[in-house]
Amino acid sequence: MKKIALISVSDKTNVDTLASELISRGYNIISTGGTAKFLISKGIKIIPISDFTNFDEILEGRVKTLHPIIHAGILAKSKKDIDNLNDKKYSLIDIVVVNLYPFEKTISKRSCSFNNAIENIDIGGPTLLRASAKNHQRVTVLTDPSDYDHVLEELDKNGKVKSSTRLKLAAKVFSKVSKYDSVISSYLSTKLTDPKEFMQEKILIEAHELDKLRYGENPHQKSKLYKIINPSLTEFDYNQLSGKALSFNNLVDTESAYSCVEQFSKPSCVIVKHANPCGAASSNNLNQAYDYAYKTDPTSAFGGIIVFNKKLNSELLKKIIKRQFVEVIAAPYFDKKCLEIIKEKPNIRMLEIKLKNKGDLIYESKLLRDKLLIQEKDEKVITKKSLLVMTKKKPTSKQLDDMIFAFKISRYVKSNSIVFVKNNKTLAIGAGQMSRIDSTNIAFNKAKKEKISLSGSVMASEAFFPFRDNVDLAKKIGVSAIIQPGGSINDEKIIDVANKHKLAMCFSRTRVFKH
Repeated sequence: MKKIALISVSDKTNVDTLASELISRGYNIISTGGTAKFLISKGIKIIPISDFTNFDEILEGRVKTLHPIIHAGILAKSKKDIDNLNDKKYSLIDIVVVNLYPFEKTISKRSCSFNNAIENIDIGGPTLLRASAKNHQRVTVLTDPSDYDHVLEELDKNGKVKSSTRLKLAAKVFSKVSKYDSVISSYLSTKLTDPKEFMQEKILIEAHELDKLRYGENPHQKSKLYKIINPSLTEFDYNQLSGKALSFNNLVDTESAYSCVEQFSKPSCVIVKHANPCGAASSNNLNQAYDYAYKTDPTSAFGGIIVFNKKLNSELLKKIIKRQFVEVIAAPYFDKKCLEIIKEKPNIRMLEIKLKNKGDLIYESKLLRDKLLIQEKDEKVITKKSLLVMTKKKPTSKQLDDMIFAFKISRYVKSNSIVFVKNNKTLAIGAGQMSRIDSTNIAFNKAKKEKISLSGSVMASEAFFPFRDNVDLAKKIGVSAIIQPGGSINDEKIIDVANKHKLAMCFSRTRVFKH
């Protein structure tokens, strides 16, 4: 008695070859609608599903495989189950080959109407797949053309498909059906809420593997990179033009530097080490911006991540690779000669990064074992007009510019953070200390080591000053102006100290912790 394979696919890649090969191995082919027409056009003999069920397709093809003869043939555990049925029209179905209506591809088209999207929600396909996958102990279910050859090889070698293969194919089915339902759910949800709204009561996250990374935070930790398919988020999109495989830390540091540098419209450079900026500058050209950023802390810049917000030319690239060891160089564009220059240092990773569009809503997430934290990205704009001058001494326009620049950098320095800036370039940065005065001292000592004068600089703190110690030290260092959020119960005392030292102080009224 011949075995039966049911074939009903939207993606017809190699399905005619599969059908022919199955027929040559003693299978009858049942097929539906467009798939049946396609196979017949290829000269392949099939049994139309309406002949097999003795039931015509109805509702313009919406109902064709939803029939007891089909599902009994799939879900029966054995020939005995079928023989025990009173109706002898039932037959076992051994192989099911189904892939789904291209819902995701359909809705990605700008011209897609809501009605068109609804018509591309597959009903019969997922039902066939779920039934077949449930009964994988007997039924082989195929939903991916890349699996066709392997199944045929096993039929030739063993006369049947191995149970381990059927289980693997069943797991693949439930993964695909889950993703399919998730995309539909997400699409319909956007019709109920603002398309930019993500923080719904319930979210379904779908991601697929992009890359196996060199390692995780440390070489003994395995790591992979996944792309979130659902929900739809603003992309961190890059193209690796050169260099070794990326590691976990490379990507974390690059994203941090990228987020920092994209705040600026003037040619800017940010150098990051261990997720902290160690130098940053804005200038009239990238070459000068890089020089200023590098000179902030050359020691920490060694082995760092360098990111630009404008097109990088080959002359600056030459300068960088001659001057320092670097893990990653990233920019939105590189001139053509850069690809030749970078061959001198084949291990350096050169990444072309897509800058975000204005108005993009970006979210950040962090896993706490079985808990997922999600927040809006910190992108609150701080302007001169939004600053509150709290002291008798008023800051100059230039100092206000430096305050804004310093505060933008501080939001990407791990808390507690202190940033010293003059002329839109960092002079010293203190990061990640449990005490803010320690961060100030670290920055001060770094500046002394590099023989950088902090006289006349502005000092930025990402959170309020609870005590006067930082203001006293700022005076000693030679700081001329301070920007901090304010909000401490000691604000009045801090302002009095600033007045006593004849310092200008502004409140940003915005805290920018970075954990």
